[in-house]
Amino acid sequence: MVPVNRPPRLDPPRVRRRPVPAFKRWFGRGKRRVGYYRLRDGVRNRLREPRFLQALRPTDVFLIGHPKSGNTWLAYMLSVLLSDDRHGDVSLYNVGDHVPFVHGRDHAISAWDHLPDPRVFRNEYPRYPHRYPGTLYLLRDPRAVLVSFWHMFATMFDDREMTLSRFVDGYLSGGPPFDGWHQHLRRWDRQVATALQREEDGERVCVVRYEDLISDREAALRGVAHFIGAFPAGDVPAETSERLSRAVARGSFEAMRDLEGRHGAEAYTGRARGEGRFIRRGQAEGWRDEMDPGDAARIEAAFGPVMERAGYLA
Repeated sequence: MVPVNRPPRLDPPRVRRRPVPAFKRWFGRGKRRVGYYRLRDGVRNRLREPRFLQALRPTDVFLIGHPKSGNTWLAYMLSVLLSDDRHGDVSLYNVGDHVPFVHGRDHAISAWDHLPDPRVFRNEYPRYPHRYPGTLYLLRDPRAVLVSFWHMFATMFDDREMTLSRFVDGYLSGGPPFDGWHQHLRRWDRQVATALQREEDGERVCVVRYEDLISDREAALRGVAHFIGAFPAGDVPAETSERLSRAVARGSFEAMRDLEGRHGAEAYTGRARGEGRFIRRGQAEGWRDEMDPGDAARIEAAFGPVMERAGYLA
């Protein structure tokens, strides 16, 4: 039996992350430059693909999105919906028991054979995306993404010296802290361009905008539920409509902040009731209050064509 509603682990906060030594950064950059990691990952992917394909079901859907694009939020609402959670057993701490994350380890879906169809998996580092029967891609304004990502970094590593401007610098250049943290993460513009192209090419890809979840959570979740096959299009049976309404209600930011306060969040183990919140503001334009216009301009210059294609630039 998979454990549900686990109590929060209130262990001491993590110590401040030590800087990566200069030699290790130099050596790591050299390995990336000569293609070592690409070759290593390619070999691993070939060896693990048969196991992945053996465990894959035709109804499986993979939720992909850049970190801090609302992946956990959507996964939580889907967990409530798919499990028909009437008693509040699903929390932000055990959401992975219902919509598992398999980041960069697609073959790990074999451990979730007990889940009923349709299964949904979260994966920030997809290995075999063109093998996926269905893909949900969660899209969010990169300016908001990087502000939220910065807050997450500061909380996880107790680093209050990393300014947002330096964080943006590191993200755009691949320098600190990204030379030692999320090393295999594809930049926002590259992964978004791939998702949009796959959708245009007629693959079974559904692009979900974070801003649509903010403006009309019920309509957006209903569309997602249809896509993953949770219920057919058209008239929704009363019982299913009740499940959808329950998921929508519990997906409000007020409800989730209260839930995090009581049970914690899976990404912040040891931070269940400490400083820093995984669920913060939940505002589409909140980045404007925190990001310097110069930093926003640098992001727009780097990601301009894709931001325009995605509707984030006029």
